[in-house]
Amino acid sequence: MDEKTIDAIHRLVAEMDEAKAQIKTVKDQLKDVLEQNDEYRQMQEELKELAAKRATAKKLLQADKDYQTVNGELEELKFKLKDLQEIMSHHLVTYYNETQTTQIKGTDGEVRQVIISAKIGKPETLFTPE
Repeated sequence: MDEKTIDAIHRLVAEMDEAKAQIKTVKDQLKDVLEQNDEYRQMQEELKELAAKRATAKKLLQADKDYQTVNGELEELKFKLKDLQEIMSHHLVTYYNETQTTQIKGTDGEVRQVIISAKIGKPETLFTPE
């Protein structure tokens, strides 16, 4: 592995952490400005009331058998789609590793981009045996 690449990754991690901290600070400032606005505060109160009404209506709906049936079907379909997407991701990574190609031609002749995505995870706590 090229040392320049590792150094660049380490530098970018530090810069990204700094940018995240700055974003949080500015978001907090923006929140303070919004909360000082009377019209915004009034809208927030109205939204809270509507959210409470919505929650009550949703509880009533969840007791309905038709709702339960359709909602169950929806959850099964979502799970199936997520599973299919994970399988597709695996196959696309394999395809890319084997061909080094970022395009794939479908059965209908349509050419699609293969998007390979990577991101750095959260730091792991290393186990140190005593």
